[in-house]
Amino acid sequence: MSRVSVPDDERGMILVNVLLFVAIASGMVMLMINREELALDRALRTREAARALSVVRGGETSAIVALRRDARQAGDVDHRGEAWAALSENGAPIEGGTFDLVIADAQGRFNINNVMSPRTADKVMFRNIARAAGLTDDQILAAAALVKQYGPVTDLQPLRMAGIDPAVADKLERLVTALPGHSEINLNAATPEMLGVLFHDPIVVDRMVSLRTNRGFLTKKDIADLDQAVPPGTGFRSSTFWVRVRATIGETTQQEASLIQRAKTPDGDIRVAAVERWRNASVPPEAPLFAPPS
Repeated sequence: MSRVSVPDDERGMILVNVLLFVAIASGMVMLMINREELALDRALRTREAARALSVVRGGETSAIVALRRDARQAGDVDHRGEAWAALSENGAPIEGGTFDLVIADAQGRFNINNVMSPRTADKVMFRNIARAAGLTDDQILAAAALVKQYGPVTDLQPLRMAGIDPAVADKLERLVTALPGHSEINLNAATPEMLGVLFHDPIVVDRMVSLRTNRGFLTKKDIADLDQAVPPGTGFRSSTFWVRVRATIGETTQQEASLIQRAKTPDGDIRVAAVERWRNASVPPEAPLFAPPS
């Protein structure tokens, strides 16, 4: 049998075609491998995110249980020395990651939605707080009108629409919050700055803060012993609390902030539930901060 002779130039072309085919095939194989790796990585991240979110919701549930127990056992007063406040965690180890939780009384500031109430005391309190923050009377009226127009509001952004200087707005936001419904200021959660606005006497405020620090809470008798009256719109208990939870599983982090409210049902039982939630980047600045890493 005679052998067919292939010219050198054609032989070279065949080799080039073969190499090109091998290169294309190799690229397709690598693309398939990369896609498979991406799919596996995506599946892993999805699984981690689902686990982290489950941990986050579990943290919220534990807070709800603690707040319900507190309402049934010690419903007359709320302060940081109670069992519900001990739920806070900082970098607690869990399977595959860590867990953080912070719980805080949400009623340490004036609830801006109270201005929607027909009660004069609420409007007077907002005016006094706003003046202490540096707002003019015209700005106070404008801020209240915005809340009445768009409220109930879920954050304090409408206040900045009233032409308030940013530095003044920052100070106001240390004294004011936005909560669902109507709420009083809990004197056991109020900052010294807030107490100063309410009582107008630095010496009295210092004694209140000292009492609260040493014993953990204030009572109506403590206020009377200081020759003071409990201001209208304030009290010693709360119905609204912040719970912020963060879980990290592997390289995936999920966090959520919730407003938890307690209320009595018509049959006298205690209902405790999350009324608002924010996840990840949407968490508002009013939410309590996690403790810094130890």
